[in-house]
Amino acid sequence: MKRLFMISNRLPMQVTNKNGEKVFEPITKGFDSGLKRFYESFDIKWIGRAGVNIDEISENDKIELDNKFRKDNCIPIYLNQTLRSEFLEGFCDNTIWPLFNYFTQNTKYSPKNWEAYKEVNQIYADHLAKYMGNDDILWIHDYHLMLLPQLIREKFPDISIAYFQHIPFPSFEIFRILPWRMELLEGILGADLIGFHTYDYQRHFMSCVRRLLGHETFFNRIRLDERIVKVDAFPKGIDFEFFSTKAEELSQYPVSGRSGIHKELKEHIDKSKDCKIILSIDRLDYTKGIPDRIRSFELFLKTYPQYLEKVSLFLFVSPSRENVPDYQELKKEMDELVGRINGRYGTISWMPVWYFYKALNRLEMIELYSSADIALITPTRDGLNLNAKEYIACKTDKKGVLILSEMAGAAKELGESVIVNPNNRTEVAQAIYQALNMPVSDQIKRNSILQKRLSIYNEERWANDFIKGLEEVKKLQESNYTRKVNNSIIRKLVDSYKNAKNRIIFLDYDGTLTGFHKDPQMAMPDEELHSIVQTLTDRKENTVVIISGRDKETLSKWFDRYSKLAFIAEHGVWNKNPDSEWRMTDQIDKEWMGIIEPVLQNFVDRTPRSFIEHKNYSLVWHYRDADPDMGQQRAWELKDDLKNYIANLNLEIMDGDKVIEIKNAGINKGRAALNKIGTVNFDFVLALGDDWTDEYTFNSLPESANTIKVGTKTTAAKYYINDVKDVRKLLLMLEE
Repeated sequence: MKRLFMISNRLPMQVTNKNGEKVFEPITKGFDSGLKRFYESFDIKWIGRAGVNIDEISENDKIELDNKFRKDNCIPIYLNQTLRSEFLEGFCDNTIWPLFNYFTQNTKYSPKNWEAYKEVNQIYADHLAKYMGNDDILWIHDYHLMLLPQLIREKFPDISIAYFQHIPFPSFEIFRILPWRMELLEGILGADLIGFHTYDYQRHFMSCVRRLLGHETFFNRIRLDERIVKVDAFPKGIDFEFFSTKAEELSQYPVSGRSGIHKELKEHIDKSKDCKIILSIDRLDYTKGIPDRIRSFELFLKTYPQYLEKVSLFLFVSPSRENVPDYQELKKEMDELVGRINGRYGTISWMPVWYFYKALNRLEMIELYSSADIALITPTRDGLNLNAKEYIACKTDKKGVLILSEMAGAAKELGESVIVNPNNRTEVAQAIYQALNMPVSDQIKRNSILQKRLSIYNEERWANDFIKGLEEVKKLQESNYTRKVNNSIIRKLVDSYKNAKNRIIFLDYDGTLTGFHKDPQMAMPDEELHSIVQTLTDRKENTVVIISGRDKETLSKWFDRYSKLAFIAEHGVWNKNPDSEWRMTDQIDKEWMGIIEPVLQNFVDRTPRSFIEHKNYSLVWHYRDADPDMGQQRAWELKDDLKNYIANLNLEIMDGDKVIEIKNAGINKGRAALNKIGTVNFDFVLALGDDWTDEYTFNSLPESANTIKVGTKTTAAKYYINDVKDVRKLLLMLEE
C-alpha cells in the first residue's frame, strides 16, 4: 500500500482550549467525510500544525500530545506564538488571502512576515524529511505552503509531489504586485501536479509562469529543465450521499429530536405559513460580499413591496479572525445594516432579517438547507464554495432555488442555478424575485440536473482524479527520463564514437551550442565552444557540420579559424564543405521579400520589442523579448495573414523558438543533411538540435543515427538532453 502524506496548515485532529484545559478532538471534515474510502486505499500520514503553540506547553505536554496524534497517524508541527502570528495572521491572512481574492486595498506587505512564511515552510520541509522516502506521495494543500514543493524537491528530486490550491489564483496583473512573486511561483513549480478548482485559476497561473519566469507552456503543461509539470482544474466535490441521506433522515425526525435552530425555524414557519425563507450561510470574511447581499435584499423589499411580511432572510455568519481590524469593521457594518432594515421594514409579527452570529455544525446546516426555499450565495470572490453544492444535495424533494454568484468557482459547475453578479444589487434583487416566482416544475428540472452532476463528481471522485493526474504526469516524466541522456547512454555514445572510423556530426547552433540572446548577433561562440569545435575537427575521422538557420556571413565570420568545418546555413539554402566555397542548394528567387517584408514590419510596429532579421534568402520575425502573451497572439495573427501571401509564391512558414521565419518551400535542414551525407558510408552519425526545424534533420537521418533533442519538447529524436551546458559536456566526453 502506497504511503500518502497529506500536508496542510492544520491537522484533522486539533488541540483546543476549553475552560483552561487542552482538549484533543477531531475536525469533522478531516476523517468523517466522503474521502473515507479514498483514505483507506493508502497508508495515510497527516502533517500540519497542532493547534497549540510550543511556548504554551511543557515538554511533558508535548510528548503526551505527540503520542495522541500519532495514534491517528498525525505528525504535528509546533510553532511558537510569535512565529505562528507572523506566518498565519501576518503573511497568509494579510498578504496572500486578500491579494489572491483581489482585495488589493486590504493587502499588506511585510518583509518580516515574509521571512516568517519562509521559515515555517522550511520547518515543514525539515520535519517531512525525517519521515518520508522517494516512494512516497506528497499532497500539499493550499496557499500556506506554496514554498514547500520546491524545498522538498531539492532534497528528494524523484519523489511524487502534488500541490492543490483551494483559493483563487489571481490574474497576472494582480499577482505581479506581490514583491515575492518569483519565489512563490518557483516554490509551487516544485510539484509534479498543480491543481486548482477552475480553469480560470489554472489559466492565470500558467500566464504568470510564462510571463514572469519565462518557462514554456503548452496547453496544461509547463516545461522545466528536467521535468514536465502538469497544471489542471479539479473542482472539489462534496460527500453528496451523506448530505442527501442525512437530509432525508432528518426530515423523518420528530420536532423534539431536532436542533434548537430547527425548532425556532419550525416555530417561525408555523406562525407565517406563507412566508418564504431565504438562507445565507457564510463565515465572516470580506470576500463573501455579505454587506452587499444584505443591501440587495433591502433593495428587493423596496422594489417589490408586495413581498413584505412574505419573505425573510435568515443570515448565518460564522465568527472568523475576530482580532483582525478589517473583520471587526465588517462585523460592525453588518450589524448596522441588519438593524436598519429590521427597523425600517419589520413589524411586530415579522422580521425581514433573522441574523445569527454563530458557528453551525453539519447537522444544523443540513436542517437549514432542507428548510430554505432559496439559498442566496453571492460572494464577491470565492475559490469554489461548497455551501452551494451542499444546499442542492439536501433538496431531497428537488424543490428550492440556488442563487449563486458568478464570482464563485462553483458557478462553473452549477450553471442551472440562477447566476448573478454580486456587485449588481439590482440584478440580485431581480434574481430573488425570479426565484420566488419560479414554477415548481422548473425548480425540480434544474435541481435534478445539478444533483446528478454532484452525485457523479463527488468528493471521492475529486481526490481519485487528482491522484490519477499525478500518476499520469509521473509516467510522462518517466517516459522522458528513459530517453534522457544519462551516464549509461553517454558511455554507449562514447564507445560507438571511439569504435567508428568515419563519423559525421550535425550541430545546430542557437539553443544547442550556445544559449539564446535578445540580440541574435551577441550569441557569438565563446572560447569553450571554440575549443570543443577545434578538438572535434582535428580528428581526421570526423566530418563536423554546423547546421543552422543563421546566415552564411555570420557563420563564416564566427568560425573563420576552422578550415575543416562544414556548414549548412539558412536552414539548407547554403552549404559549405571544408576548404571550399559556399554553394547554394538550389537557385532561389528573392523577389518575394519585397512583398512579405511590409507585412512583417506591420507586426513589428504593433509588437513592442520585436524586430525583423534579414537573411540572404529568408526573413525572420523575432519576438523573444516581447510580452509573452502578446508575442504569441501576434505570431498566430502573422501566420494567418501570411497564408494569403505565400500560397502562390512557393514559400513556407517556419514557426521556431520565438521566431517566425519565411523562406522558400522544399528547402530544409533534413534535405541538406542528406545531401551532406551523400553516398558516404558513415559508421557514426550524431545530430543535436533544439528547434522544431531540427526535426527535419532527425527524421531524415538513418535509423542507426544518434539523434538528440535539447530540451524536453516533443520530438522524433531518440534522446533528450537538458541544455547547452550538457551538450558541451557530452561533446567534450567524446574525446576524453
